[in-house]
Amino acid sequence: MKKALYGWKQAPRAWYERINSYLMKLGFTRSEVDPNLYFKVEDDKPLILVLYVDELFLTGANHLIHKCKREMASEFEMKDQGLEVW
Repeated sequence: MKKALYGWKQAPRAWYERINSYLMKLGFTRSEVDPNLYFKVEDDKPLILVLYVDELFLTGANHLIHKCKREMASEFEMKDQGLEVW
């Protein structure tokens, strides 16, 4: 998928299919209630990922967040916005 997806009518669907399959490979489970919510439990700690258009939000233990970011950065071009505290 070296071609840019933007501009294609099917771009959102292609992006979702690609990210969904990758997240499943990482061991995430997609929520039955919200298809943009993914979760997994590792070391008895939850990691929650939420997709919103072409952004994602992670919450969970710091070591799981950092591990997930490293794994995803090896597959996707990413920009880390850092820690957001409300």
